[in-house]
Amino acid sequence: MNSQKVNQFPKKLFKKSPHLFKLGLPDTKPVRDAQTGFIHHPASVPFECKRIWFNYKQEVADAETANVGLIFQSEKYMKPGVTVEIIIPLRNVTERFRGKVVLVRNLGEYYEIGLWLYRRADANRARIVEQICHIETYLQEKKYREGPYAINRDRVAAEWISKYASSVPTL
Repeated sequence: MNSQKVNQFPKKLFKKSPHLFKLGLPDTKPVRDAQTGFIHHPASVPFECKRIWFNYKQEVADAETANVGLIFQSEKYMKPGVTVEIIIPLRNVTERFRGKVVLVRNLGEYYEIGLWLYRRADANRARIVEQICHIETYLQEKKYREGPYAINRDRVAAEWISKYASSVPTL
């Protein structure tokens, strides 16, 4: 599997909320998946997913202790058990996470992929990065609803933290 851009979905997925499609925002999902406890990656934040063909043992030594996973949407099927690398571009830095595909849900027009992160350090970073992604999505929604000039980034971030941060899985 070559590298693929993820979360670039066709317009037909957004029939329920066309105004959100214009912004690149899908219907919002909770931060934490109720069934698995993994963190949902917001579909409005694009990222890249690459299959890793050769994985060294020292990189997976503490896989059982990481206990944080990510769930994201993909147009392509990924076989459970394969190792993938997720690349999430943020403002000034690109974050990379490696993990094992442990869940594949066919939701009709796309797949929901559950990724178990290998390293505890990655799990800590992933929690923070995903919170940033969710705050950015929340900020875009607020800009759409309240207007771009009425938004204070710090206030919106604090609002998201007070409402949703408790639902982010802890280590």
